[in-house]
Amino acid sequence: MYRFQKRVTSSSVHALLAVALAGFLTFGASGLVLAQDSSTTTETSSGTQPAVPAQAGSETTSPAAESPVVESTEPAVAPSSNAPEQTAPVEPVAAGNGETAADNPVQPVEGDAAASPEAAEKPAVSVPVAFDPAQVIERARNLAKQPFENPHRDLPEALANLSPESYAKIRFKSQRAFFSQANSGFALDLYHPGNMYDVPVAINLVRDGQVQAVPYSAGLFDFGETGLSGNDFSTQGYAGFRLRYPLGNVAGSDELATFLGASYFRIQGRDQVAGQMARGLTVDLAGPSGEEIPVFREFWIVAPKEGERKITVFALLDSVRLTGAYRFDIRPGNNSKVDVSSTLFFRDRVEKIGLAPLNSMFLYGEQKRRRFEDYRGEVHSSDGLLINNGKGEWLWRPLDNPANLQISSFLDENPRGFGLLQRDRNFDHYQDLDTRFDQQPGYWVTPKGDWGKGHVELVEIPSPSESNDNIVAFWVPQNKPEAGSELTVEYQIAATQDGSDLHKLSQATDTRIMHIPSGGDDAQAATRFILNFAGEELEYYLSDLDNLQANISASNAEIRNIRLMKDPENGGVRVMFDLIGTGEAQSSNLRAFLQYEDRVLSETWTMPWVF
Repeated sequence: MYRFQKRVTSSSVHALLAVALAGFLTFGASGLVLAQDSSTTTETSSGTQPAVPAQAGSETTSPAAESPVVESTEPAVAPSSNAPEQTAPVEPVAAGNGETAADNPVQPVEGDAAASPEAAEKPAVSVPVAFDPAQVIERARNLAKQPFENPHRDLPEALANLSPESYAKIRFKSQRAFFSQANSGFALDLYHPGNMYDVPVAINLVRDGQVQAVPYSAGLFDFGETGLSGNDFSTQGYAGFRLRYPLGNVAGSDELATFLGASYFRIQGRDQVAGQMARGLTVDLAGPSGEEIPVFREFWIVAPKEGERKITVFALLDSVRLTGAYRFDIRPGNNSKVDVSSTLFFRDRVEKIGLAPLNSMFLYGEQKRRRFEDYRGEVHSSDGLLINNGKGEWLWRPLDNPANLQISSFLDENPRGFGLLQRDRNFDHYQDLDTRFDQQPGYWVTPKGDWGKGHVELVEIPSPSESNDNIVAFWVPQNKPEAGSELTVEYQIAATQDGSDLHKLSQATDTRIMHIPSGGDDAQAATRFILNFAGEELEYYLSDLDNLQANISASNAEIRNIRLMKDPENGGVRVMFDLIGTGEAQSSNLRAFLQYEDRVLSETWTMPWVF
């Protein structure tokens, strides 16, 4: 749990983005990366936005806007006239049969029992009321018509001053979990407010079509070594929740999904550990007005029926310029999946809306463009962005921890999928027994329906530490939402491994880079790229290596000394080439793929390069 908390603290991606922007403004445009389309490039200078190439599937990179990103505040829960009736909460009490009292209908406290001291110590309850998913959409629609209110609350000092390490020591008592794992396999735990989690999140249970709120109860938590107890403070609401399920074996209880902080959530499959995260939405991330951070402020969690292999969560999202109603259908498995449906209502115009955003961390990889004194060979939760664009092309973009903020756009229409993947699964490359980067999942987003024109945007933020999620990828529609408009978006996120099950092409598995110094007046300095491709049908064609071709192109640069050879150690083939700048531009866009005659055998590897 601690790693997740550490990775979404206020010193994480949002504050880091502001620092990166400030650093960009200080150091000028030396780190700008321009259009990555081999046929269309536009040179830019500091403070100038690059032209957008018209070819779908091309990548452009641009400097950040010239104003620092500022974290905005989000609204408080304001009940609407169409909101479901607020029911009194039910406290879960462990039952002797392995279930909790919350698994059964709860009756209101009445008469002498309600007046007794014992009853006064328990939260009041009321008769559950009917739940209709359409009510969540109506809540979001009506909330968008109301003025924005800040949902953040002043926590008691003892909670507000908790360090991430101390906060992680507050544990939910597993024996008090909601739902019965004996019947459904699912269990529900809650997160306590504290540290940066100062938005009271309302939790509701839906059972047999009836909804009932869960009140705050300190008795649900073990405060452990924090030295705190439930008598030290009073608070309301929770910070979020976690769902558990026996992923590894029938008697287990593994983390399946977590919703904690702003609109962050994550899912895990069998034999996976906590890694990257998804978000409900991004608003003007790396935009000129500064990022606005939406929050989930209320959840409705539907109790699964016996034998049901799915659990459904409804959520109400709020932000300065929009609200949203979300539905998450979560299915556990080897590659756990969540089907997401969201209906968004806009209070005001949004310049850049980020749909299906994914957050990850990349400190350094095998290319080692930045040096770190560390015993580990690589440190990252994802090592590349994979895109299946509307034309059917598969693009692989290795990630980087750049010296300057880097924003890349892959123009497209009706994308078929994109995701941040952890392709390297070799423990020896990481040697990290605590974080287990080799077991962290990749996330693959599959859009439902036509998403129209837009682009996949990749934001890479300079980071000195693995504590920061410095990688964000999301879809940006071409049409900007206007005030009063509505937008419905549906997609699926799968917690996959290396993405090898997504297509039948050879994968670009490694990217290594070295500098070739000048050897005199006649020998120019160059950058050598070493790429490995492996998998699928590639082995079949290795018997005719002379006719296997590496199709390599670069904008504003020359490609020399192309070599292609078998790789008996890693399997597949190794491609090597030298890149030499022409002096006409600061950067180049590189593309490479394998083909045999007219048959494409591999993904298209693509990468920006700053000379």
